[in-house]
Amino acid sequence: MKLIINAEDFGLSKSINKGICEGLKAGFITSASLFVNAPFTDDAVRLIKENNLTSIGVHLNLTYGKPVLKQEEVKGLTESDGSFHYMCSMPFYAKYDEVKKELKAQIEKFLSFGIKPTHLDYHHYFYSSSEVMQAFLELAKEYDLPVRSMTDKTRQMANDFGVKTTNMFLSDFHESYSGPTKQKLMDIAAFLKNKNGSCELMTLPGYIDEFTVTQTNYLGREQELLSLKEAFLSGVFDCLELVDFSKI
Repeated sequence: MKLIINAEDFGLSKSINKGICEGLKAGFITSASLFVNAPFTDDAVRLIKENNLTSIGVHLNLTYGKPVLKQEEVKGLTESDGSFHYMCSMPFYAKYDEVKKELKAQIEKFLSFGIKPTHLDYHHYFYSSSEVMQAFLELAKEYDLPVRSMTDKTRQMANDFGVKTTNMFLSDFHESYSGPTKQKLMDIAAFLKNKNGSCELMTLPGYIDEFTVTQTNYLGREQELLSLKEAFLSGVFDCLELVDFSKI
């Protein structure tokens, strides 16, 4: 089984950037997803280039911060202050034309950084909207990039579009009731050991600082980082082939 250990939210804060960069360099994170419109996107881009990090995808976003396009071009996606609507309202406000324009603009902005993306994934729950998924997969096809698929339905949609995706997706580590522990990673590795194909393991590692807590309410990031490092160093993943999206 090929396992992608994918870290989200690259660009959200300096402390998150630091943790993700450490994981990529050490090998216990095999892929990361970059916001193009986050407060510390530029810092993340600097780290990517300074450390020659190559396993970076586009973390497409319709629910955090402000669009790449001018507000008047995507009025239906934004509040009066120009910020994206909150994620829970996505299925009701998302319109195909505006979504596709904004997502394409985000991909183009990523490319403008001089970085070659390995994949497309997304912030929060794109699969809750058929309009969003349609635009997302059309762009993946246009740019010839693999994608995240969090459900069987979206995996089938990707296959129908001729877009590469993993055979499995696991959020068990990040969403574990017992916390993101080394034991949970051991359980995941044992579960995947004799399976074929590829799997994305969603992770949200990083360090926490004063700024980070103003941007996210998920504070288990340092535990995720530590558990991933401990599992990697103790050989938990030795029964699996650790890869990024370019290898599926």
